[in-house]
Amino acid sequence: MLKPKWLALTLVCLLLLPAFNSLSDWQWRRLHQRQAYNAVIQMNTTRPPATLSQVRGTEKTTVAQTEQWRTMHIIGTWDVAHQVLVRKKSYYSEVGFWVVTPLVTTEGTLLINRGWIAAGNSAVDSPAVPAPPVGQVEVSARIRLITAKQFSHPSDMPKGQIDDIDPGFITPDTSVITNAYGEIIASRPDSSTGLKLIAAPDVSEGPHRSYALQWIFFAIMTIIGWIILVRNQVILEREKLEV
Repeated sequence: MLKPKWLALTLVCLLLLPAFNSLSDWQWRRLHQRQAYNAVIQMNTTRPPATLSQVRGTEKTTVAQTEQWRTMHIIGTWDVAHQVLVRKKSYYSEVGFWVVTPLVTTEGTLLINRGWIAAGNSAVDSPAVPAPPVGQVEVSARIRLITAKQFSHPSDMPKGQIDDIDPGFITPDTSVITNAYGEIIASRPDSSTGLKLIAAPDVSEGPHRSYALQWIFFAIMTIIGWIILVRNQVILEREKLEV
C-alpha cells in the first residue's frame, strides 16, 4: 500500500470524496432555492386578481417586489404607436420576438407582453404583427418584475426592435410602470390573435434532487471501488507468497 501507484490512487480518492460532497451540497442548495421560488409563484398565482393601483409600491410608477407572478385585471387602451418587438426570444426552440405594447389605463400605463411571434427571414426584418383591438380592452396578465438595465441599448437596432424590456426607453409616458410589465393570460376582446401566449411558469423541482443523489452515489462508489481494488491486490500478493 506504500507503493507510489497506491499512494497516488488513495490520494485521488481522498480528493474526489470532498469534491463529490461539495457538488451534492450545491445541488441541494439549488433545490431549496427552486422550492422557495416555486412557493412564491404558487402563493401569488392563487391570490385574487388585483388592479394596477393595488400592486404599486410606495412610488406610483413601480410595483412592489412581493407582487411578482400575481395576476392583474386591468382595463385600458392599447398604445400601438409605442409597440416594440423584443429580440431573441424563443418559443419551443424557435427564435422570434415578444410583442410588447403599452396599455394605457386611468391608473397608469403598463407594458404588456401580448405574446410571441416568429422571426422574419433575417435579423433585420420585422414580422407583420396583428394589430390589437381598438378601444377599451380588459386584460388579465401576470406581473413580471424587471431588473434595471446596466448597459445602454444598441444603436444599430432595426426600427421597432429592442434588445430588452425597458419601459422608460419604450414609451415617453411618465405614468408608465418602470420596474415591471405584464404577461398576458387572456383579454377581451382578444388581443393576442396570431400570437403565441407565453406559457405559465414551471413549478417543477427540476433535476436538482436526482443530481444531488447522483453525486452521493459517485462518492459511495469511489469508496467501494477503492476497497475492491485493495482487496484484489491483497489476494494477489498472498497468491504470490504461496507460490
